[in-house]
Amino acid sequence: MAIDVKRSEGALAQASGRSRVSSKHQITIPIAAFSEAGLREGDLVRVEAQGRGRVLIARVDDLLEEYAGCLRTGGALGQSVRRLRQEWD
Repeated sequence: MAIDVKRSEGALAQASGRSRVSSKHQITIPIAAFSEAGLREGDLVRVEAQGRGRVLIARVDDLLEEYAGCLRTGGALGQSVRRLRQEWD
């Protein structure tokens, strides 16, 4: 006995790497593209128009988090910042 299984339009679109724009201007990024781009849930992204019908989505990297603690000044930088803060008081 054969079972007639129909794929929903959403499942077909996801499998082919396509997505539909909703009435709220939202899209779902297909999992293959999402994973290949190295995106994760909660990432902050920048969205830019790249001409008619083309949009670029790029993760915004937090440079402060990435480079925090990279400078080794032996505490001189912290002392300098504290002196500047005291000048403002």
